[in-house]
Amino acid sequence: MKNSYAPKSAKKNFLIMSLFLVLCLPLIVWQVVNEDFDWRDLAFQEVEVSEENPCVISFPNVNPYTLEVGSTVRMQIEGISQASGITSVAILNRSGETVFSKEYDNSQEEIVESFEFTPTQERVYDLSGSISEGEYDTACVISSPYDVKGIRAVANNSAPEFTSSPLDSKPSQDIDTGVGYEYILTATDPENDFINYTFSFTPNNQWLKYNVIENGNNGKLKIQFKGSTSEPASYLANVFIHDGYSKHLRSQSWIVSVNPAENDVPKVTIISPWEAISIEQGKPLTIKWGATDRNAITNYELYMAQSLQDEDSWKTIDDDIPYNVEEYTFNTSELSAGLYKAVIKAPDNQDPPLVGRGISPQIEIIGEEVEEEEEKPDDQVEIPEPQIINVSPTEEDIKNRLITIRASLLASENAEINVDSIKIKLDGEDITPQAKFNKISESEFTLIYQTEEEYEGGLHKVEITFEDTEELQAEKSWTFNITADQRDPDKFYIFGYGISKLVVYVIAGGLLLLILSLIVPLILVRVWREDEETVEEDNTLIPPEPRGTVENIVNTEQEQKPAGVSFAKLEDEEPESYYFEQKEDLVVKEKAGGDIKKKIIEAKEKKDKESSVETVPDTTTKENDIPEPDEDLLLLYQKINKSEEDKDESEE
Repeated sequence: MKNSYAPKSAKKNFLIMSLFLVLCLPLIVWQVVNEDFDWRDLAFQEVEVSEENPCVISFPNVNPYTLEVGSTVRMQIEGISQASGITSVAILNRSGETVFSKEYDNSQEEIVESFEFTPTQERVYDLSGSISEGEYDTACVISSPYDVKGIRAVANNSAPEFTSSPLDSKPSQDIDTGVGYEYILTATDPENDFINYTFSFTPNNQWLKYNVIENGNNGKLKIQFKGSTSEPASYLANVFIHDGYSKHLRSQSWIVSVNPAENDVPKVTIISPWEAISIEQGKPLTIKWGATDRNAITNYELYMAQSLQDEDSWKTIDDDIPYNVEEYTFNTSELSAGLYKAVIKAPDNQDPPLVGRGISPQIEIIGEEVEEEEEKPDDQVEIPEPQIINVSPTEEDIKNRLITIRASLLASENAEINVDSIKIKLDGEDITPQAKFNKISESEFTLIYQTEEEYEGGLHKVEITFEDTEELQAEKSWTFNITADQRDPDKFYIFGYGISKLVVYVIAGGLLLLILSLIVPLILVRVWREDEETVEEDNTLIPPEPRGTVENIVNTEQEQKPAGVSFAKLEDEEPESYYFEQKEDLVVKEKAGGDIKKKIIEAKEKKDKESSVETVPDTTTKENDIPEPDEDLLLLYQKINKSEEDKDESEE
C-alpha cells in the first residue's frame, strides 16, 4: 500500500513570505512618500486652523508632554465654520467625561475659547474634541509648538536654571569707557521644556546688545551680551527665565560699571542675602553690602524694587544712609506681598558724581494678600515687567516657505495690555493688520500671523513690541532661516528636469507590483509541481519481501556449489573485499553489484573477441547473460562463474 503526500518545503515558506511582501508593498510605498514610519506624528504635528483642520486644541504656555501632576494649566481651542456656523464645542477625556463644553445662542463663524486642565495622575492623557454645526460635527486635532507626541503628565517638573554667572564677563564687570564688554548667559531645563526669557537694561541705554545663539528650544538657552560705551555710569541688566510655570521663575541681575579715564564708578556688592529667600510679611529683613571707590562715597541709598526697569516704582527704604554704614535692617510690614530685589546706590564725591549700584537676589514677601487673592492657574507667570514668550518659528533652518508666526504677550504684574500698542514686523514690514490676536485675559494675548504667499529662502527677522497700562514696554526680535535651496525638495532632478517624488514613488511601486505579479505565479506553479513530483513511498504497512536472506543463500550454495566462490569473500577480486551485511535482510553491497555488472560485460566482450578469431560457436555468453531488470544479480554472478569454469575444463 502506497501513501503519497507533498512534504513541507522551505520553498513554501519563501512563497508565503513573497505573498506577504506583495500585500505590504502599498503600505510601504505610502509611508515612504510621507517620509515617516511613526503613525503617532500624524496626530500631533503642529497644525494651524484651516479648512483642512477647522478645529485645533493647543497649549499656549507649557509643554503638553511634561505637564506636572496637580498643576492647573490653560488650553486653548480655535475653530472656524465649514458650513452653517458653529453652534457648540466640547472636549472629552478618555472616559468620555466632559472637560469643557460651550453652546452658542447664535452660530459663530470663528471661535477662540480658553479652559483650564489639571492632570491628576502620572500617565498619558487622551483628549478628544469636536465642534458642531447643527447635525454636522468636526473633530479637533491637538497642536503644539513643542514638537511632542500628545499629552503626558509627569510627577514633577523642574524649573530651568542658569548655568553661567556674570562673574564670567570679559574682561570683567568693571570696564573703562570705550572698552568692549561681553557676557555669554546660558541656562538649561531638566525636562527640555522651552525656556522663555525677558531681558531688561537701564532705561534709555541701548549700547549693550544681545544676540540669541540658542533660543530656549529643547531646554537650552544661550545669549551673548556685547557692547561698549563712552558714557561712564553704573548700568543695570536683568534676565528672567521660566518654562511656563509661575513657580519656575528665575532671574539673574548684574551691574556693568563703566569708568571714565580720570575716575571710577563705585563698586557695590550685596553680601546678604546672597541667594533667593522668602520672608513673611511683617518680619525684619537685613541687607548687608560692601563698596569700594577711588574717591569717597558720600552716602548709600536702599530701595526695594519689583521692576528693575521702572525705577520710578522702586520703594524707598532709606535714601540717606551714612557712608560708613554697610548694614541695614527694616520691617517688611509696609511692603505688599510679591517678588522684590534690594537695590543699593552709592554716589561718590565727584562733580558730577558717579553712582555705583548693587542688586540682591530675589526676595519673596509672603503675606495674607496672596492667600486672599483669587487662585490663578499655574501657567500664568506674572513678573514686574511685560513679556513676549513662546515665540515661533524658532528653528534655525526651516523648509516650509508658508510660515506661521506665534507669540504670547503678557502684561506686567497688575497691569493690562494696551491693544493699540501691539506692533509686529517681518523683515521691516508692518504686518500688524494681517495678524490675529486671541484674548485670553486683559493681561494676556496670543498672536498668530499666517503668510498667504511663500517667502524667499534666506534669513528673516521678526520684531514684536507692545506697552501695558503701567507704561512699561516689551520688545523682542528673533530670526529664522528658510533653506535657500533652489531645488524643490519634493522633486527628483534627472538631466535638469524635475519630477515629483510622489510620481516617482507611485510609478516605482506600480512597476514593482507588476513584476511581482508576474514572478509570484511562476514561483507558485514551480513549487507545487516539484512537490507533486516529490512523492515518498510509505511502506510502513507492507512487510518487506524476503530477498537474499541467509537461508536462501546457503540453500543455493548447497545446490550449485560453484568452485572458487565464497559468499563471505570474493577471491577473484582485488585485495579490497566486499562483505554482505545482515540487518533485516542479507544483501550484497551496492559496490559489489556494480562489479557483477562489470564482469558480465567483460565476459561478453571476451567472447565476442574470440568469436572474431575462431568460427567455433560460443555458448558461454548468451543473450540471457544480460541481466533482466528483476533478475537476482547474485544468481547471475554464480551462473557466469560456472560457465567460465566449464570453459576452462574443456580447454584442459
